[in-house]
Amino acid sequence: MVVREVFEVLYSPVKAFKKIIEKPDFKGVLLILVLVIFSMVVVQYVAASKFFLETRTPDDDDWTESLTNQHNWASNDSPSLDETDYKMGNAVGNHSVKSLVFNDTSVWMKITDIGSFDCSADRDYEELFFWIKWAHPNGTFPSSGATLRLFPGSESSYFELDLTDLIATSSGEWNNATVPLGPESQGWSSTDSDWKNITGLEFRLVWPAPANLTMKIDGLYFRKYVSPLETGAFSGAIIPILIQVALPFFLNWILWAGILLIIAKVFREEVGPWTAFFVIIGHAFMATVVYTIAGAVPLSTLPALNLPLADDINVLIYEVWYPYLAYQVWLYLPLVGEVWIAVLCAIAIRLLRGITWGKAVSISIVAFILRFILRFFFGV
Repeated sequence: MVVREVFEVLYSPVKAFKKIIEKPDFKGVLLILVLVIFSMVVVQYVAASKFFLETRTPDDDDWTESLTNQHNWASNDSPSLDETDYKMGNAVGNHSVKSLVFNDTSVWMKITDIGSFDCSADRDYEELFFWIKWAHPNGTFPSSGATLRLFPGSESSYFELDLTDLIATSSGEWNNATVPLGPESQGWSSTDSDWKNITGLEFRLVWPAPANLTMKIDGLYFRKYVSPLETGAFSGAIIPILIQVALPFFLNWILWAGILLIIAKVFREEVGPWTAFFVIIGHAFMATVVYTIAGAVPLSTLPALNLPLADDINVLIYEVWYPYLAYQVWLYLPLVGEVWIAVLCAIAIRLLRGITWGKAVSISIVAFILRFILRFFFGV
């Protein structure tokens, strides 16, 4: 009977509340809480399928923290670690890799034995990120060539990208670059077509006349974007989701019932024992189940989002999703749900003491306004 009454609130609220008022049962509210949690898990699952989280390799800036480890650096002069000039030090490291050559027209550095990186398909390694700095005694730009090469297994074949527009135009200035990888990426020339096994890379800067030249690299890593559904992060978040849902549910229930109780007294209406009243009002939150799970529909139509570690997720969501009608619908569904709860509360109050519809609706409207003010100003 409890199950029937809980669902009956949605399609025949007058009939349902008559039964609930006759025999208030806390088990109905607990069932609604379980359904709210289930609906929230569904919505969170849909949302998680839309988010792809940045994964970096290496994740600790290891490639520019040592010259030899699992990898090896080489240069046309002996590479070294610079402990005084680095870009990523505030985050994960305190070195950059440097090459200084004398009276030469070019400076290059390459790193090999970095493992095997598959960049051949969507959601494999999609980007290469790095910081780069060059120095010339006269501040002359490396106009004769600035290239990045990726080696697919051996250095006899390579993919090559022009870095002229991606490096700083001034000598001695750090500049960061993110370059797309894979068969669909633009700007690469190649002697090979296999993006499945990138094992090394090379930076090369060339000038028209010999000089003392410096190049530094820091914060070098490949990155891809992975769904939390693939990494297991979503399943690990189930307990936090349960807490995140249960606490607001009880808080909202207590606030609604408490405000209604106070407003009813202001209107000089008695609603009976407060414990029974709280249980009766708790059944109105069956509306929460519907509007929560309904939110999965517009969310499922939104485009996927790549979420870089350094970016503000809320800003990114606003910039990408806000123009979509589906996002607007999802955003305002809770407000629609609160109105629905207010309507159900008015029905419950009307039936509880047989007061007029006008007074019951007035009590519910005042309670809705107070509840909205509390949420707007205090976030509860």
